[in-house]
Amino acid sequence: MRQYNAVKQLALSAIIAAVLFGGLASQAHANQLDALMLPDTDRSQIHMTAFRNIEIRYSGQGADGNVLDGESKRVKFVASGNDAQAIADRINEVIKSERKSPVMLQNATVTYVAAAKRFADKVLLSYNVDVKGNITGYVLQAEEGKEPAILDLDWRNFEIEGPITTDTQYGAIDVNSPAGPLHALMPEAADELAALSIMQEPILDFSRFDLPMRQWHYLFDVTGKQLEQYNVFQPGEGGTVSVHSIGESSFREGTYLPVEKDEEVTIAGEQLKLHASTPPPSGQITIAGYSKVQESDGAEYALVSSQFSGGPEFGFQFQVLMVLGGMMGAIAVFVMLKSRK
Repeated sequence: MRQYNAVKQLALSAIIAAVLFGGLASQAHANQLDALMLPDTDRSQIHMTAFRNIEIRYSGQGADGNVLDGESKRVKFVASGNDAQAIADRINEVIKSERKSPVMLQNATVTYVAAAKRFADKVLLSYNVDVKGNITGYVLQAEEGKEPAILDLDWRNFEIEGPITTDTQYGAIDVNSPAGPLHALMPEAADELAALSIMQEPILDFSRFDLPMRQWHYLFDVTGKQLEQYNVFQPGEGGTVSVHSIGESSFREGTYLPVEKDEEVTIAGEQLKLHASTPPPSGQITIAGYSKVQESDGAEYALVSSQFSGGPEFGFQFQVLMVLGGMMGAIAVFVMLKSRK
């Protein structure tokens, strides 16, 4: 009986914890940004993923039958070296010219996946462009023995316009356009579909990360556990990390919804209805040390120190921790009482 009660207690605790913190989990299919910033090294990791889905519905009653009749296909390749550097160069160009930021993406690897899934009345096109690499140049000011360091934050939201073409085993493919892999996925109607505006919208669009950093969710972790996922720890950084996140709907952020667009076209007498959907953003910027977000003339930056400096933002975090601690204490008492019945 005691073993049963213990199991029941653990299960109930897990369920309650899931209810409390389930809203903090990042969305599995969202345009994602995950970056680490280390003031002492000015070089760290970044991971960006762009998604796009396009549904093409048809009746199959066209003059020539089903104009999209074919097999489900998939295009996948990994670009590295010079091929990936061409993509990184475009990103760096936009960050410098549009965001006025000195941050640069280096040593990039790009994994590209596009698929056409066939159904009786529709084709579902899905795109996933995954970019991993290192970023450098974000430390605007850092003097040995002096704090705080100043880190640039204006690089995070950008949109790449125009084609980014790379040679693959499927031929030359524009990784920034839904039209890019159409000849490999849907040769029967590639030219007609590629001319549509919905097929020209850039995939590498991270502009929705433009929410002011002061409105991002903010927590700091004095254990430094957040750094474990990056497999790095630099001497002198200290164990504390600041975590800024976006994507969880709240009163402050509002509710994030997909960006959607519709278009129609007639091919060989068949009317096709296209619906494109770009998922909402989900991002996390992890900074080694205690960070405070500041803004000046529209530019955002972080003041980072190894020592806790207090202030209203930090006070709020302690209040949150105290409230959560009280809630968890009450829950523990509740679970204990229930398990004894």
